[in-house]
Amino acid sequence: MRTVLKYIYNIIIWSVFIIDAVILMVINLIVFAITYPFDTKRAVIHAFSYYWGLHYLWFNPLWKIEYACRANIDPKKSYVIVSNHQSMFDICVIYMIPLIFKWVSKKEVFKIPFVGWLLKLHGDILINRGTTQSTKEMLKKAESWINKGCSISIFPEGTRSVDGTIHSFKEGAFMIAKLNKLPVLPVVVEGTRKILPPGSSLLGGCAVVRIHVLPEISAETVASLKTRDLSDLLNKVMLEEHKRMVPERYSENNEPE
Repeated sequence: MRTVLKYIYNIIIWSVFIIDAVILMVINLIVFAITYPFDTKRAVIHAFSYYWGLHYLWFNPLWKIEYACRANIDPKKSYVIVSNHQSMFDICVIYMIPLIFKWVSKKEVFKIPFVGWLLKLHGDILINRGTTQSTKEMLKKAESWINKGCSISIFPEGTRSVDGTIHSFKEGAFMIAKLNKLPVLPVVVEGTRKILPPGSSLLGGCAVVRIHVLPEISAETVASLKTRDLSDLLNKVMLEEHKRMVPERYSENNEPE
């Protein structure tokens, strides 16, 4: 009986999501066409993305958001925002960060209906992992948006964590920070994998999503460290915070790789 109810719940929720996405995409295209000539940061589209991403969480009574340490963000600054990655829903909840930012996403994400289309309208940055040319193009596009006053958001793990722990970081985010002399803003997310586990299309039931914004790593510290050392520092800081949030996930039999 529980399995049947789970499938009924998923059919209802996904049906609402799809109908809702069609309507919002049409509105988004109209907004984009109107604002494109003068909105150089695409701030209006970003605000629309904020609503689009978060209203799914607001309107489902089974899903809650707990947002901590917003005071660690200086809205006058541009950052490289780095977050751990547990679920596709991470993209939605990171919009809680009150900054105009552009995602760096692997090209596969841009092929997802509605999600990929929205990323393109938003001006987000595609990267084809494993190619030097793509990395160079990513760095150039990131610099262009930073020069317009935007932040850059990236999942430094490169992919979703299957076991929910934080794994090693790739260096791309930290190359952006060093080249553009930006501080790094670490964000630790927990709970999204209960909404949509990696590798599954079945939505979960009750879930509490927690977003912890940690103190920034200053531009001075970024400049003083090698890229690999900066990556290791952020990994350590975020891993320690995540262990405080979910210590049971880091038992001796479940240590991250």
